[in-house]
Amino acid sequence: MRGPLPREARLHGADESLRSLLRDVLGDMGIRLAPDAGGERPDVVLALVEREDSVPLVLRAVEESSGPVPVLVLLPFEDERLRCLAMRLGARGCYALGTPLESLKRLLRDMSLSEAPGHWGEPGRHDEGA
Repeated sequence: MRGPLPREARLHGADESLRSLLRDVLGDMGIRLAPDAGGERPDVVLALVEREDSVPLVLRAVEESSGPVPVLVLLPFEDERLRCLAMRLGARGCYALGTPLESLKRLLRDMSLSEAPGHWGEPGRHDEGA
């Protein structure tokens, strides 16, 4: 079973170059990039983590700025230690930049099938599709 893609994502910690790239990539998937702050809670936050010691700080900052929202951690490269730490600290998924974009799309669909309250795949939250 494949879940729906989110309708809106917010980026955390991305520079303008990465923001521009992800705006295009997410747009091609039909996902709108939300403003940095304010507005409604996005369906998911994509949070860039560059070092092991920044993982808890980044996840805390996302929670403070966006509330209880699923977080997909963006890793600068595939790193199992960073992936495990992020997941242990509450991230719902991790995507290594530079890996196939189909992996990102699959992660986002899988996250929608979560049992956590408020996820975008929850009945009534959004229409099925995408």
